[in-house]
Amino acid sequence: MAAIIGKHVYDNAMSARTHLTAAMTDVQLVQKAILVGDLDAGAKGADAASQQAAAAVSVTRDWQWSFCEKLPMVGQNLVAVRIVAQVTDGLVTDVVKPAASVKLSDFAFVDGGINVAAITNLSKTFAAGDSGIEKALAGLKKVDRSALVGPVADGVAKLETALKKVGPTMSTAREVLSVLPDALGANGAKDYVLMFQGNSEARSLGGNAAQFLPVHVENGKIVRGTVVSSTDFKGMPRSKPVASLDPQAVNIYGDKIGRFSADFTMVPNFPTAVQILHGWWASDIHTRFQGVLSIDPVALSYILDATGPVTLATGDQLTSQNAVPLLLNEVYFRYPEFKDQDRFFASAADSIFTKVTSGDMSPVKLIQALFRAAAEGRLLYQSDDPNQTKLVDSSRMSGMMPTGNTDQTVVGVYVNDNTGSKKSYYLNMGINVCRADGAVKGQSVLTSTLTQNEASRLPPYITGPYFAAEDISSYIVVYGPVGSQLASLTLDGKPVSPRSQGEHLGRPAVKLEVFSHLNDVHTIDFSFKTAKTEGPLAVWTTPMSRATPIKIEPACK
Repeated sequence: MAAIIGKHVYDNAMSARTHLTAAMTDVQLVQKAILVGDLDAGAKGADAASQQAAAAVSVTRDWQWSFCEKLPMVGQNLVAVRIVAQVTDGLVTDVVKPAASVKLSDFAFVDGGINVAAITNLSKTFAAGDSGIEKALAGLKKVDRSALVGPVADGVAKLETALKKVGPTMSTAREVLSVLPDALGANGAKDYVLMFQGNSEARSLGGNAAQFLPVHVENGKIVRGTVVSSTDFKGMPRSKPVASLDPQAVNIYGDKIGRFSADFTMVPNFPTAVQILHGWWASDIHTRFQGVLSIDPVALSYILDATGPVTLATGDQLTSQNAVPLLLNEVYFRYPEFKDQDRFFASAADSIFTKVTSGDMSPVKLIQALFRAAAEGRLLYQSDDPNQTKLVDSSRMSGMMPTGNTDQTVVGVYVNDNTGSKKSYYLNMGINVCRADGAVKGQSVLTSTLTQNEASRLPPYITGPYFAAEDISSYIVVYGPVGSQLASLTLDGKPVSPRSQGEHLGRPAVKLEVFSHLNDVHTIDFSFKTAKTEGPLAVWTTPMSRATPIKIEPACK
């Protein structure tokens, strides 16, 4: 009798395993169907997954299985299989089947707007999914893993890992969708400023912000205003800052961050930059806005990969391949006069906005482009809505380094052009950081790729009025972890006198000048004494015209 029961339970266990494997395969098919917008395939995959998961649960419910769960050694493994089957069945019911009805096209622009009602419904779907994942993780906690055999233990661990991986994404989606309808004017009109930073004149947050596109949003309908240029801000330099300034920021960067409109993005804190922008706006534009979205040409190139080429009013065509060189460098060769450059940039802003809001693109590709840009610090957002602010506060998109070291021990390395030119386009940077006993050490290598032949052909707007065409002066500002102290600083292996230093943003900050002549390489080595570093090392840096390679070592060699 024991042998018969044992054989029966073994067969059921193998059957459960087969059904669970098939269910997970169907779940993957649902995921692919959602991404390509195939609702029929998604629904069929969800139904198949539901049937397989229910079958897995069914074979773990008879009296023989229950009897064997009480046996020593084998019992805990059978309990684990049953719980995994129940968790999978719950996931399919609570998460997969609702997700199969998701239409990513609901995120697409139609006739210059987004369907706010559809976004609201999506929010409910993702809220249910987030709750389902939390419920599944709670179910797996009931499994006693101390006596599990290898295959069963691996199965439980894999499911838990998968849930923990998708959980934060689901939570983030739920949180974003919960505030998106209001941000799109569902509860009243909103006004935003789309800010374009030019990396060819480096600033801590990206570059000189010289073009701004006001946007009015009401019940999902998005209407662009007239492009504002930095030339619309009059009377520079102002005798007094246009907004109140943090004395610590002034100590590092000077009060020009509030007196020159080209310099407010020098401060590597986006909320501070937006506060100063409010001052310029109130002084010369005389309108109000509730949020600012900042973007650079590299991020635009990612977006153009989703939208396809855009033809400007000037006849120029922007593509994902030429957007960066054209917007940051070639434009100054094609259009030597400042007014012509301004018209070109205004046309680019207007044309790209029109293309994106036309809806003629894959929403999946657009979302991927925006996520990539945000991860690189090329897409920043700040709002006066506390719920929206809370969502981005802990992310790279906030443009605000963490206020502690719990989640990440962040080192900041920022570049600010001192040449008064557009020659940052010819700079590349690489950063290495590592942990040592009681310290965080790092190295930043700044490389000028400017050749004599290139320098001889540069138009005046690129060379600037203060330095020779062959020369590039850059201010590098290094921030240590929260609560640390600067221990050492060298430039090309020699001690260097900082231009300024002190505490800023709860961190030690030190600024030095790096002077490059044509093809040139300079190395900055720094070390910060730390009482405690809690989270893993991370680096925040200026998004340059090209990607900055970053290498992080858990321990210095």
